[in-house]
Amino acid sequence: MRYQYQSQGFKNDFYGSKNQFKINAVNLIILINIIIFFLFRDPFYINHFSLIPHDFHIWQLVTYMFLHANIFHLGFNMFLLWMFGKQMESIWGSKKFTTYYLFTGIGSGLLIYTFSSTTIGASGAIMAVLFAYGYTFPNRMILFWLIPMKVKYCILILISIELFQEFSNDPNDNISHVGHLGGMFIGYLYLKFGGNFLKVFFNKLNIKINKTSSKKHEQNSEKDVDVILDKLKLDGWESLTEKEKSILFQASKKRRQDHHIN
Repeated sequence: MRYQYQSQGFKNDFYGSKNQFKINAVNLIILINIIIFFLFRDPFYINHFSLIPHDFHIWQLVTYMFLHANIFHLGFNMFLLWMFGKQMESIWGSKKFTTYYLFTGIGSGLLIYTFSSTTIGASGAIMAVLFAYGYTFPNRMILFWLIPMKVKYCILILISIELFQEFSNDPNDNISHVGHLGGMFIGYLYLKFGGNFLKVFFNKLNIKINKTSSKKHEQNSEKDVDVILDKLKLDGWESLTEKEKSILFQASKKRRQDHHIN
């Protein structure tokens, strides 16, 4: 697959003079994966830290994400993480991006444990990042297999391909399509329901989540507005969904009320 971005926002973010290498969440994740690949290649680590359903240990839900079969597997995953993850981190912030990356990777691992076989690789979390990019910038144009199309259609095509390959039962196919689909599915739930989804998830594990205070709710609302404003700056008013436009309108209305002079 070949990806090429057309928007000025992408060009500024990725090719601008201000974007020199720095340690952020995306670069740190890439660096950790590279170090682990070259230092922990002994079969011992693969046999104990891969996600192995028939010999499962809880730590495998995290460790499998940082193991890769070969340099091409590692390189392709890290390239996609850098290309798409960098923009998501720029509008989410490092904390939210890291939470999303690990949460979707672990969620994908749970689905692999339930429905698939031994797996290594960050592809579940990577596919979740791709899905988040399409969810956030659905109308941004890219070249997908040299064909210009909107990101939302690329995501639909990827999902269709993954479903077809999963149900084709090709004995020579050693790719975990359950992991790919699982990453996107968990990513969708996280993006769609946010904290509400997390509450339901943890309540099922009998973990009590305290209700957030009204002050924290206001802070989260402000963060949502900041994310929308960043998107508006990158891609313009037409890139916003009706829900995002409504959020900006309500925030503007509230701000006028709060600053009303009697």
